[in-house]
Formats: sequence, structure tokens, C-alpha cells
Amino acid sequence: MTQKLNWEVELRPINYAGKKNTDRYALVRTDTEKLIGIRSKNYHPVYNRDLELIKDKILKVGGFNFKGYQEFSGGKRILSFYENKRNDLTLCGQEVKDYLIIGNSHDTSSKLFVSTSNYMFRCENQFSEKIRSFEKRHNRPFNINEIRIEEIIHSYDEGRRNLYLKMERLKDVQVDMKLIQQLAIQLLGTESRKEQVSDIPQLKNSKQTILFLKCIEEEILDLGPTLWGVFNGVTRYTSNHLKGKPGFGVTNGKGEEMNKKAMELLMKD
Repeated sequence: MTQKLNWEVELRPINYAGKKNTDRYALVRTDTEKLIGIRSKNYHPVYNRDLELIKDKILKVGGFNFKGYQEFSGGKRILSFYENKRNDLTLCGQEVKDYLIIGNSHDTSSKLFVSTSNYMFRCENQFSEKIRSFEKRHNRPFNINEIRIEEIIHSYDEGRRNLYLKMERLKDVQVDMKLIQQLAIQLLGTESRKEQVSDIPQLKNSKQTILFLKCIEEEILDLGPTLWGVFNGVTRYTSNHLKGKPGFGVTNGKGEEMNKKAMELLMKD
């Protein structure tokens, strides 16, 4: 992570065959001159300097430490992390850290958004969840005076409490090997294309499967044979072993997708 974004995005005119295109613009990084994408005249970036303005307001409110920015895909997606220092946080009896995340994209993959990322000390398990109650589209110029930081923090707190409640529910439900195997099949896939359409899909016999099941076994031994233990096995795997796009707080790539899918499947039981 970096403490400051030393570059900006810039909308530049497009010239073709000696004529200027007034309907579309090129979005370019100012430091490398690399093209991020082509945007319509109705697109209004949330600039990196706007994230700095949001940072200043959050730090002024207090209760958070700024940890840094993280860039993905050459700066097309940017996340900023703020550690919650207002309370001693515990989840299901375990000590945790919790982060407020402000995310933005320069490639239209997401709006400006708020999320929460949970980090468990015991085995460095991490889980993130986007908070849908605060999102800003790139359809008009950004105005920091329209952003109420108190409302952003309220949305974060509400989202964090809801996430904790969901996880607390997992602690009360017992599991067996059949459920664990079904979860592994859903998350890791089946052995072949033929088995994907079979009435009885089979779990892959691979190093990946063995490692995944070992993570769940170790968490169940520590936390008990519950959905909470199983979920921590999944986050242990995605936080420490899964290969893919890295990201502080598992907020990007395969880990985020697998954690989210695991939560949805376990909440059905």
C-alpha cells in the first residue's frame, strides 16, 4: 500500500482523421500516459484528489487511522483503508480488527462505494463486504460538500453490525462432513465437464482440495463443528493460500468471490 497517490487521471480529447470527437474522451494516467479507457461526454471521474478530500474529512471526524491506498489493474480500481480505532472489537469471542474502506474505479467496474473489511488476529483470516447504502455514480462532477462523512461512517457501522450478526448466527448451527463436502464442491468445482452435469457431482481430488479441507478441519478443531468454524476455514484458505489478485482485506479477486459465495451458501443452512 501507499500513503499518497502521486498521480491523477485526466480526460483528454480524441482526434481522428483530423477531427475532434466531442462525444467521447480518453481517460489517461498523468504519470505514465497510459490509457485507462474511452469515456462518453457524460462520464465524470471521481479523481484521486477527491479521495484525498474524503480522507481529510474522515480523519477530522476521528476514530480511524489511515492505513493507505491500494491500486489494482494499473490504477483502474483504487481502495483506501481506515482502521477502526474507536472500540475494542470482538466477533464470536475472537479479537478482530475492522476497516472502513472507500473504493473507486476509473474503468466503470464500480461506483464510489463504502465497505467493511474484517481481520481476525488468530490466523489472519479476512472477510470483506460492500455496503450498498452508500454508492456514487460517475454521472456528474464530484462535490465534496455533498458528501456527508457522518452518513458514510453511519453506513459503515450499520453494515459492520449486520455482518457481525450474520456471523454470530453461524456459530449456533452444527455441521457434518456431508455439508462440508457439498460446500467444497460448490466452491472448488467438479472433476470434469462431464461431472458438472452429473446428478452426483464429485469433488476434485487435488492438492487444492486437500488444502481447502485441511483449513476447514483446523478451524473446526479450534472453533467447534459449526458453520462459524467452516466459514473460518474458507477465509483461512482464501486469506493465506488462494492464488489470485492480492488485496489487503481480501477485497478483490478470487478470495472475495469465494468468501461471498461461501457466506451465501452457509446462510441457507
